Amino acid sequence: MKTLRFECDDRYEAEKLASLMSVQKDNTVWVSSIQAAIGNEIVIQLKDKSSHAVLLKDDETVIRLKSFITDVINGKIKIHSSDYLGSVTGIRIVG
Repeated sequence: MKTLRFECDDRYEAEKLASLMSVQKDNTVWVSSIQAAIGNEIVIQLKDKSSHAVLLKDDETVIRLKSFITDVINGKIKIHSSDYLGSVTGIRIVG
């Protein structure tokens, strides 16, 4: 399994991102879309229509995360698990 790492603004943001990207009991994730990506901030919409902003280290990290989430939504990538250590969120992917 490969682990992708995304550096966040602080530990709180890393924990929030790990939670948003967590795998549910039915092996899906709750993320349904990207609402916005501005500077070092990304706004993620969940399937329940709630939106959550996450502050990342820089705009390059936002671009990488946006691409990753798009691939997850489109079924190109499957998430195995997510966690965080300090200000870094680690997302393990299948394959």
